[in-house]
Amino acid sequence: MTRNIVAAWILWVLFSSAPALAFTGYAAVDSAEVARSAWREAVRAFSAGDMTTVRAHVGRAASAWPEQPAYAQSLARIEADAGDTLALARSLERLAKLGSGVAVLADSAVRALAAGGRTATAYAALERAVAPHAKSTVWATLPDSTIFPEGADADVATGTVYVGSIRHRTIYAVQGDGRTRDLGIRRWPKVGAIMGVRYDARRKVLWATTTALPTMADYMPADSAIAALLEIDPADGRLIARYDAPPDAPHILGDLAVAPAGDVFVTDSQSPIVFRLAPGGKALQAFQHPLFRSLQGIAPAPDGIVYVADYSHGMLRWDTATGVVERMAAPAGTTTLGIDGIVLLDGAIYAVQNGVQPPRVVRLSLDPAGRSIRAVETLDRHLPLADEPTIATVMGDQLIYVADSQWEKYDGSGARRPNTVLARPVLLALPLRP
Repeated sequence: MTRNIVAAWILWVLFSSAPALAFTGYAAVDSAEVARSAWREAVRAFSAGDMTTVRAHVGRAASAWPEQPAYAQSLARIEADAGDTLALARSLERLAKLGSGVAVLADSAVRALAAGGRTATAYAALERAVAPHAKSTVWATLPDSTIFPEGADADVATGTVYVGSIRHRTIYAVQGDGRTRDLGIRRWPKVGAIMGVRYDARRKVLWATTTALPTMADYMPADSAIAALLEIDPADGRLIARYDAPPDAPHILGDLAVAPAGDVFVTDSQSPIVFRLAPGGKALQAFQHPLFRSLQGIAPAPDGIVYVADYSHGMLRWDTATGVVERMAAPAGTTTLGIDGIVLLDGAIYAVQNGVQPPRVVRLSLDPAGRSIRAVETLDRHLPLADEPTIATVMGDQLIYVADSQWEKYDGSGARRPNTVLARPVLLALPLRP
């Protein structure tokens, strides 16, 4: 592996603008920050051409935050470049347990060292751990390749899945045969990219989050303040009510969920905040916590507990009665980082984990009290079709999820990346029971 490849890999996984190291007293937050601090030191050492120090700091990051596959992946490639067969074998073994590291397998230096012995065994184990594992089937294929879907939810009574479009700033009602109906959400004022979508069976309304993103059609800088929760009539797309996020900070409202008691919870991945709209409420209530960093999926339970996926810190458990937020422990060698959409069902959390490579759908089996994770099981790795999965919903005994959102085919300015090909979005159905 060349020095330039090392540089690109380090910069890809490093938030170099992160603040200086400061401890909070929360183990997960502090461990992650130790790792990020080590990455910053690695970048400085790399700039000075000191690859020995780069390796030391990358190793420190991987040890401080072992659930983050990106650190172990970078370390493996650096070890291969240094010709350290034994160290490479250990990193490959760690990655195989995490089920992540497909790019490492293609690295020429890694492949050269994986010719025999423990390293070859570890390389083969990683190959098996990231191989396609397709248990799902196509539920529907949308007709328009430019939809750029994100959120999805099911109306079980009608067999309809509602899919939000980032690009078209609307919601589509999708049937299993692929027929789609545009609800025309874009016709209302101050509607940006549609991120999360949830069907409220009790009220028979749709809830959706909207946020301004450069990837949405006709984006203008004046749109940047758009961030709201929308209440929508699914019959005709009529806007019933709008609840704007407070203008005191920038917001990216993403996923949302409707609690059994009627509360609507919304995650903000930028500030980061969990917003709550109480039944009959007129405004969003904000809740913050040190464990919140990059909030994604959210799933309320009937007892007032709310499960939250944080991309950087893993699965969190929020007791809304006491305000206590805890990070959920998981078995050693597994990771709950990089989780996007989640669904709570029958004592388990079904999660779309697109922050590992390759992405997958996993089942997180909870202990009887719902406080910790007893097992992490990969259910679906539908490759190459499901290369960018996002959000899932339950339809009967199937988990239906967006397979190819196409996030990586657009850059931060909203322009298509060169040499990318858009595909028609697919919804996959994964059986939940044998």
